Amino acid sequence: MKLKTTTILIAALLGGALTGGAQAQDTISVGIDAAFAPFAFVKPDGEISGYEYDLVRAVCEEMKVTCNITNVPWDGIFASLEAGNIQWIGTGVTISDARKAQYTMSDTVYRVGLVMLVKKDSPVSSYEQLKGKTIGTLASTEPWYAFGKAKLGDGVDIRGYDSVNAAVLDLDAGRVEAVIGDNLQLQDQFVSKGGYKFVADPEYAPEFTGAGRGWVFKKGNTQLAEKVNAALAKVVANGTHAELGKKYFATPVPAK
Repeated sequence: MKLKTTTILIAALLGGALTGGAQAQDTISVGIDAAFAPFAFVKPDGEISGYEYDLVRAVCEEMKVTCNITNVPWDGIFASLEAGNIQWIGTGVTISDARKAQYTMSDTVYRVGLVMLVKKDSPVSSYEQLKGKTIGTLASTEPWYAFGKAKLGDGVDIRGYDSVNAAVLDLDAGRVEAVIGDNLQLQDQFVSKGGYKFVADPEYAPEFTGAGRGWVFKKGNTQLAEKVNAALAKVVANGTHAELGKKYFATPVPAK
């Protein structure tokens, strides 16, 4: 199915009155991986929805710009940024020194914890019981791999998947013993619906979650990053950030 491109158009009126039409606006291309519900997902009508999508929209509105938001799969999203097809990765990624060396990062957008998911009837109730087992997680998520190795040892077999859903399918099939992911997504998609549980409470240690999750821009694009940061701060201050957390997770999501 061909996915639609969603355009967020905010028209600023000159002098506060309809005297000469809408003022010309910048256009920013934003890529979001819409396979990561409830952060971002594709509705049956092909439109993108979700927490990150709505948060990007709110920031675009605060900036008074036009944002073309498209669904870009995770495995190609950084290449799309490098190629100039998008200017802003609107999928939150863990802020780390390694990422800041390669890209320009936004301020912290929100914070999540890391967990390991197992089937509800699994006898596993500690990380110790998973040592020597095969674990699944989302490919190219370096902090998640580091979390797995810290809890289970350097020799742990961690398999990367194109999506968390694919990893959980292998969990169901018995091809992996647990799945590493963020607590908000796994709670919403799996634990809350029954059939799964967390091995332990979420881990928020900075060595795994960094400074939280942020948005990504091409290295050196500080002008756009600064505009986004300023607008994000206003969205946090006016309560929109907290309201979106309640909408999608039934609780405000930490912004710092």
